[in-house]
Amino acid sequence: MTSQRLSLVPDRWYGWQMITGYGGERNVPYFSPIRVSRVTPKKTGRRILNVSFRNVLYAEGVQHFQLDLRILTHRPNYLIADLIYGESGPERSAVISHIEFEWIRRVCPDIWSARPVESMSPLAQGSVSIYLDEVFPH
Repeated sequence: MTSQRLSLVPDRWYGWQMITGYGGERNVPYFSPIRVSRVTPKKTGRRILNVSFRNVLYAEGVQHFQLDLRILTHRPNYLIADLIYGESGPERSAVISHIEFEWIRRVCPDIWSARPVESMSPLAQGSVSIYLDEVFPH
Protein backbone atom coordinates (compact mmCIF):
# COMPACT_ATOMS: atom_id res chain seq x y z
CA MET A 1 0.00 0.00 0.00
CA THR A 2 1.44 3.38 -0.98
CA SER A 3 0.94 6.24 1.42
CA GLN A 4 -0.74 9.40 0.27
CA ARG A 5 1.53 12.44 0.38
CA LEU A 6 0.99 16.12 -0.22
CA SER A 7 1.48 16.78 -3.93
CA LEU A 8 2.86 20.14 -4.95
CA VAL A 9 0.89 21.00 -8.06
CA PRO A 10 1.45 24.06 -10.28
CA ASP A 11 -1.18 26.81 -10.07
CA ARG A 12 -2.26 25.80 -6.58
CA TRP A 13 -1.97 27.56 -3.23
CA TYR A 14 -0.18 26.22 -0.17
CA GLY A 15 0.74 27.43 3.30
CA TRP A 16 4.44 28.34 3.77
CA GLN A 17 6.16 28.47 7.14
CA MET A 18 9.86 29.22 7.04
CA ILE A 19 12.14 28.70 10.01
CA THR A 20 14.15 30.86 10.65
CA GLY A 21 12.43 34.05 9.58
CA TYR A 22 13.89 37.23 8.12
CA GLY A 23 15.89 40.12 9.54
CA GLY A 24 16.00 40.89 13.23
CA GLU A 25 13.23 38.40 13.94
CA ARG A 26 15.18 35.39 12.70
CA ASN A 27 13.92 33.22 15.55
CA VAL A 28 10.32 33.97 14.61
CA PRO A 29 8.89 31.78 11.83
CA TYR A 30 7.75 33.53 8.66
CA PHE A 31 4.31 32.63 7.26
CA SER A 32 2.76 33.32 3.87
CA PRO A 33 0.43 31.75 1.36
CA ILE A 34 2.41 30.68 -1.70
CA ARG A 35 1.22 29.90 -5.22
CA VAL A 36 3.34 27.18 -6.80
CA SER A 37 4.12 27.68 -10.49
CA ARG A 38 6.52 24.81 -11.21
CA VAL A 39 7.86 21.69 -9.49
CA THR A 40 10.79 19.74 -10.95
CA PRO A 41 12.30 16.69 -9.22
CA LYS A 42 16.10 16.86 -9.44
CA LYS A 43 16.36 13.05 -9.84
CA THR A 44 19.50 12.83 -7.73
CA GLY A 45 18.17 10.21 -5.34
CA ARG A 46 18.46 12.80 -2.54
CA ARG A 47 14.75 13.84 -2.44
CA ILE A 48 15.43 17.28 -3.92
CA LEU A 49 12.79 19.32 -5.72
CA ASN A 50 13.28 22.57 -7.56
CA VAL A 51 10.18 24.65 -6.83
CA SER A 52 9.12 27.97 -8.33
CA PHE A 53 6.51 29.91 -6.40
CA ARG A 54 5.07 33.32 -5.60
CA ASN A 55 5.46 34.31 -1.95
CA VAL A 56 2.64 36.86 -1.75
CA LEU A 57 3.59 38.42 1.60
CA TYR A 58 7.20 39.07 0.60
CA ALA A 59 8.23 42.52 -0.67
CA GLU A 60 6.39 43.73 -3.77
CA GLY A 61 8.41 43.14 -6.93
CA VAL A 62 10.52 40.31 -5.50
CA GLN A 63 7.85 37.76 -4.65
CA HIS A 64 8.89 35.14 -7.21
CA PHE A 65 11.24 32.47 -5.90
CA GLN A 66 12.95 29.42 -7.34
CA LEU A 67 14.52 27.19 -4.70
CA ASP A 68 15.87 23.70 -4.29
CA LEU A 69 14.19 21.89 -1.40
CA ARG A 70 15.48 18.70 0.21
CA ILE A 71 12.45 16.83 1.56
CA LEU A 72 12.94 15.62 5.13
CA THR A 73 9.38 14.55 5.96
CA HIS A 74 6.50 14.02 3.57
CA ARG A 75 2.98 13.52 4.94
CA PRO A 76 -0.57 13.69 3.54
CA ASN A 77 -1.13 17.38 4.43
CA TYR A 78 2.40 18.79 4.64
CA LEU A 79 6.05 18.36 3.90
CA ILE A 80 9.11 19.59 5.75
CA ALA A 81 12.17 20.49 3.70
CA ASP A 82 15.57 22.11 4.06
CA LEU A 83 16.11 25.06 1.73
CA ILE A 84 19.28 24.60 -0.29
CA TYR A 85 20.99 27.94 -0.89
CA GLY A 86 24.51 26.66 -1.46
CA GLU A 87 27.39 26.41 0.96
CA SER A 88 27.26 30.02 2.17
CA GLY A 89 23.49 30.46 2.34
CA PRO A 90 21.35 30.66 5.46
CA GLU A 91 20.26 27.50 7.20
CA ARG A 92 16.50 27.42 6.87
CA SER A 93 13.72 24.90 6.67
CA ALA A 94 10.17 25.21 5.44
CA VAL A 95 6.88 23.55 6.14
CA ILE A 96 4.65 23.52 3.07
CA SER A 97 1.11 22.57 3.88
CA HIS A 98 -2.38 22.17 2.57
CA ILE A 99 -4.09 25.54 3.02
CA GLU A 100 -7.58 26.25 4.35
CA PHE A 101 -9.47 29.35 5.44
CA GLU A 102 -8.64 28.55 9.08
CA TRP A 103 -4.89 28.58 8.27
CA ILE A 104 -5.23 32.10 6.84
CA ARG A 105 -7.34 33.26 9.79
CA ARG A 106 -4.83 31.98 12.34
CA VAL A 107 -1.44 32.75 10.81
CA CYS A 108 -2.23 35.69 8.48
CA PRO A 109 -4.78 37.73 10.44
CA ASP A 110 -3.97 40.90 8.47
CA ILE A 111 -5.18 39.25 5.26
CA TRP A 112 -8.24 37.90 7.03
CA SER A 113 -9.24 41.25 8.53
CA ALA A 114 -8.52 43.26 5.36
CA ARG A 115 -10.42 40.86 3.08
CA PRO A 116 -12.94 38.88 5.15
CA VAL A 117 -14.27 35.89 3.28
CA GLU A 118 -17.83 37.20 3.66
CA SER A 119 -16.91 40.25 1.55
CA MET A 120 -15.68 38.13 -1.36
CA SER A 121 -17.51 36.65 -4.34
CA PRO A 122 -19.74 33.60 -3.72
CA LEU A 123 -17.15 31.39 -5.47
CA ALA A 124 -14.36 32.72 -3.24
CA GLN A 125 -16.46 32.07 -0.15
CA GLY A 126 -16.49 28.37 -1.04
CA SER A 127 -12.87 27.90 -2.15
CA VAL A 128 -9.68 29.03 -0.45
CA SER A 129 -7.89 28.92 -3.82
CA ILE A 130 -10.40 31.24 -5.49
CA TYR A 131 -10.33 33.46 -2.40
CA LEU A 132 -6.53 33.79 -2.62
CA ASP A 133 -6.68 34.33 -6.41
CA GLU A 134 -9.06 37.25 -5.78
CA VAL A 135 -7.00 38.71 -2.92
CA PHE A 136 -3.68 38.27 -4.79
CA PRO A 137 -4.40 38.45 -8.54
CA HIS A 138 -1.60 37.16 -10.75
